[in-house]
Amino acid sequence: MRAFIDELRRRNVLKVGIAYLVAAWLVLQLADVVFPAMRLPGWSTSLVLGILIVGFPLALVLSWVFDVTPRGIKRTPGDPAAEVPAGENAGTIAKIPSVAVLPFVDMSPDHDSEYFADGLTEELLGVLSRAGGMRVASRTSSFAFKGKNADIEEVSAKLNVAHIVEGSVRKSGNLLRITGQLIEAATDSHLWSSTYDRELDDIFAIQDEIATQIASALQVQLAPRQLERPLTEDVRAYDFCLRGNSYLRNLGMKNTGRAIEMYEKATQIDPAYGRAWAGIAIANATLALLFMVDGEDRTAAIEAAHQAAKKASELDPECAITHLANGMTLNADGRPDEAEIEFAMAIEYDPQMHEAHYQYARAAYMQGRMKKAAALFEKAIEADPADYGSSLLLSSVYRSLGQSDKQEETIRRGVALVEKHLEKHPNDARALALGAAAVQIAGNSEKAELWAERAIAIDPDNESTLYNIACTYSLAGKLDRAMDLIERCIHSTSWIKRDSDLDPLRELPRFKAFMKSLE
Repeated sequence: MRAFIDELRRRNVLKVGIAYLVAAWLVLQLADVVFPAMRLPGWSTSLVLGILIVGFPLALVLSWVFDVTPRGIKRTPGDPAAEVPAGENAGTIAKIPSVAVLPFVDMSPDHDSEYFADGLTEELLGVLSRAGGMRVASRTSSFAFKGKNADIEEVSAKLNVAHIVEGSVRKSGNLLRITGQLIEAATDSHLWSSTYDRELDDIFAIQDEIATQIASALQVQLAPRQLERPLTEDVRAYDFCLRGNSYLRNLGMKNTGRAIEMYEKATQIDPAYGRAWAGIAIANATLALLFMVDGEDRTAAIEAAHQAAKKASELDPECAITHLANGMTLNADGRPDEAEIEFAMAIEYDPQMHEAHYQYARAAYMQGRMKKAAALFEKAIEADPADYGSSLLLSSVYRSLGQSDKQEETIRRGVALVEKHLEKHPNDARALALGAAAVQIAGNSEKAELWAERAIAIDPDNESTLYNIACTYSLAGKLDRAMDLIERCIHSTSWIKRDSDLDPLRELPRFKAFMKSLE
């Protein structure tokens, strides 16, 4: 029953029903006053009442099927959190081609084009993952092998794929050399390989050619729609957008600010570049959600996100990233019901978009809809099994639901992923801070405090880092230390009021006074 009510809520049926009843009451009041003055027959009011009664279920049905969006009336997307029956995909995965696209290596003379090589890799991942009849390893899973000399057999086994794409990029001025090859892991044989010596302006054509050749070798047909990306025709704008993506991925307030600068430069060069506008919206929403206090700065960031998201919607209304930008902006603005519609539409356009599942799950969590959040975090993990963040946040959700077995399982999985990540990125403050709380729950207080203090030393002013460490100390029973950090980094109750990591603090007079100050 709760699931049905959640679905009514997601589709705005309850809102429409209430609004209809209020409007109907006003119409009847108006008719009761106006009709006698107009000397209309006595049955006129009864007729209006009958029409309103007939219209009520019709309005509910229409609100179930359709949504009114900034781009007009759209069919409501299905619920991506709906459970897939066990074993449904078991046979399918074995029968369809599977591939991982490893990060292309930057072979430029100055080794200053890593962001460009990563961008090319991500474009190929995006095109191939949208193709039907092909399973593509997630970005996080593939990028875990970046900079490593793992052999093809090892990559194939760890990512559970039969084919590997690898390549390199050499960028020098306006000249570009890209090599790529598709390898069948079982036989270590090349199914396709090619080298492209072109000018930088040809990058978009090269990307399409590589994707088409890979799909052809795997006997998968790419529809023209899958190759139509909302890209600029100006390579300089594209280059700045890739730089923005690189900064945004590294998170942190400074990096997010730098990402906005890069995206804005891209839009200055090409004002019709929808993806860059979406980047501005996502980055500003990220600032508002994670790093900013309630006040003028946060209000300005949300307003900037709204303006950029609106522009992106005008330019690329059927792009998954556009809907992600709209969803994150609405969520930052305290409108999670509307945000959910946008996240669901992003997933409809790109079912493998991990970030859309992840942000959708966060929106459900912030509303206290823990079962929904759990299902969506599971979907996020399914889209990107190497993402430690989703597993660690999911463990908190399961704790709130009282499902200790699942909590322990997700903590083990999350901590293992964090440790693997830290082998390659030992100074990643976010991984250390998120992992510390999980390690504390697992019972290793010494290691948890070591990770927590390392995270603070690396990034002492990052409010997201401070919050996660506060959770660690709360779980460890070091309540004064936890409160010191909470008071430094928390400026709203949207997340803190439901985070079970902070339960040990809730009866403290200091915590209660702090919560009251936020109201």
